[in-house]
Amino acid sequence: MGGLLKFLFRIPLVKPVLARISRPLFRILLGLIAVPIFRFLCRRILRFQDLDQELEKDLEQWFKASLVLLAATKNMEMALFGELLGAEDDLGNPWITGLRIMMAIGVIELMPDQALFALIHPGPPPLCYKKELGLFRCLQDHWYPFLKGLVCQHLNRSSPVFAILCTIFLGPAGWICYGLAITQYLIIGLVTSRDRAVDVLSQFEEQVSLQRKQLEHELNKQGETSSAASPAPVSTPEVSSLDSPAGGQPIPEGADQVTG
Repeated sequence: MGGLLKFLFRIPLVKPVLARISRPLFRILLGLIAVPIFRFLCRRILRFQDLDQELEKDLEQWFKASLVLLAATKNMEMALFGELLGAEDDLGNPWITGLRIMMAIGVIELMPDQALFALIHPGPPPLCYKKELGLFRCLQDHWYPFLKGLVCQHLNRSSPVFAILCTIFLGPAGWICYGLAITQYLIIGLVTSRDRAVDVLSQFEEQVSLQRKQLEHELNKQGETSSAASPAPVSTPEVSSLDSPAGGQPIPEGADQVTG
C-alpha cells in the first residue's frame, strides 16, 4: 500500500489531487472506524462486558474525538504524509495550519459533556469572610470548594487551548499538548458522567439560583452607588394663587386697602 501511494505521488498530474484529498479522507475514515475499534478493544481485549450505557457512550465519543485529533496534529501529519507531500511545503503553508485548527475546533465539539461540565462546575465560589467565625475558620470552610472550582475552571478553559496547540506545534511540544488535551477531556467525561447520576437537575437549579442572587446583588450595589453619586434635587417654593393674580402680575403695594 505504501509503495502504491509513493508511485501515485510521483505522477505529476496525480500528486496535486492526492495532496488535497488524502488527509481529509484519512480523517473521515478514521472517524468512521473509531467506534468499532473501541468496541472491539473493550469486548475482546479489555473484557469490559457490563459497562454503564452512559459511560460507554461518553468513552466512545472521547475515543473517536481523540483519534481524529491525533490525525489532525502536525506530528502525525508529518509522520504519515511528510515523506509523500514534502515537509517543507506543509510547514510554511498557513492555509493547511488554519484548516488543522478548524479540525481541532470540530474535535473539541465532539468531546463529551463539555457544556454540562461547565454548568455543574462553573468555577471557584466567591470567598466570604464572617467576623464571628474568624479568619482561620473561614479558610477551613472555603478552601476545598475554592480549590475544586479552580481545578475545574482550569480543565474547562485549558483543554481547548491544548487541543489547538497540538495542531500547531511540532515535536515533543505537540505530543505533550495532545496528551494533556485528551487526558483532561477524559477527566471531564468521567467526572460529568458520575455527577449526572447525582441529580443533575437539582445542581442546575442551585447554580441558576446562585447566579441570580449574585446578579441581583451586583444590580443593587450599582443602584446604591448611582443614587449616592447623583445630587439631591433643589426644591423651589410654589407660588400660591392667592398671592398672585391670574395674569401672573404681582399685586401693587396698597392695592388691597379699601378707600372711602
